[in-house]
Amino acid sequence: MIKEKLQNNIFVIAFKNLRWFEWVMFLAMVFIGAFYMLTDKTHPHWYLVVNYICSIMGISCIFLCAHASWPKWIFGIINTVLYSIILFYNHVYGTFALEMLYYLPCGIVGLYLWTKHLDNKEKDKCKTRVMSWKLRLLMFAIVIASSLTLRYFLVKIGGATPLLDAITVSLGIIATFYEIKRYADQYVLWLISDVIAITQWILLGDVIMITKKSIYFVMSIIGIINWTCMQKERNTENS
Repeated sequence: MIKEKLQNNIFVIAFKNLRWFEWVMFLAMVFIGAFYMLTDKTHPHWYLVVNYICSIMGISCIFLCAHASWPKWIFGIINTVLYSIILFYNHVYGTFALEMLYYLPCGIVGLYLWTKHLDNKEKDKCKTRVMSWKLRLLMFAIVIASSLTLRYFLVKIGGATPLLDAITVSLGIIATFYEIKRYADQYVLWLISDVIAITQWILLGDVIMITKKSIYFVMSIIGIINWTCMQKERNTENS
């Protein structure tokens, strides 16, 4: 009975799709995060605990997202709340606002919409789509314009890394919109965002976040490959 329940559990089904090298990265985050949580003397203990749990929730979200698995939104919502605490503590106000005012409600909407467009073969996956070149060009034009505008306001309120923060916010808003709409092209923006985030956390000296964002970068590459293949091979209706 217990074995049957586990086999039908949506979370078990979702994590079964992870490949060996993804599990290696997952365990690396678990052990590296635990090491710095126990040895870091520069941050408060509560901060390290929140940061560690946040890192596990975050990578769980992006691992499942790379496989178009809808339970990823549940981990993402938890990650959003915890990451917002970390950002506020580090005075990264732009991304903090993005997390609380945009990512959090988007997580709820995304969970609802993905479960309305499930894959034809696996019940934990959603159907994936691809964008036209016209939409891609428009997407990048909006990112550039919004980044320059937001940087101006972040400088005014004393943000720690205004330009990087502004670009991260702009990329995140557009990428999340297309993520909710199930477009594989969202991962192009996430790749850029991950590079910026890694740079940002190197400047802030947070090893746990550097590790986390580096894994995000690798999974963005895997994600765009997986999503594109799913759209071509399994969801040819692109709907």
